[in-house]
Amino acid sequence: MQNHGFKGISIGSIRTPLFLQGDGGWNRIVWIPKDIKLEVADAIPEEVYDKIATEEDAIDPADLEAWLREKKHPVVEKYWKDGRPDPLRIPLPGQPWEDEMPEKEVTMW
Repeated sequence: MQNHGFKGISIGSIRTPLFLQGDGGWNRIVWIPKDIKLEVADAIPEEVYDKIATEEDAIDPADLEAWLREKKHPVVEKYWKDGRPDPLRIPLPGQPWEDEMPEKEVTMW
């Protein structure tokens, strides 16, 4: 069955081997709607499939955090700090990202 519009494109991109490759792929997905999870089940690696929550597992962020810990989702060990989510620090428009800030210039006379 063909899906038209954005849904068709997004489902197609989820199925590609390059899906979120730069961010860790399926190891970074922690929650997905159940109907989408079932639709792309064949594209989700077996070792992480049962560790991705749906609306039946958690809706509240605190519940999701506990659920991910219980399931030992890869995001907990690889990306959280001290067992807690590490929030992304996004700079204001026009400001550099933390890792793009220039080193202090030292003038040698």
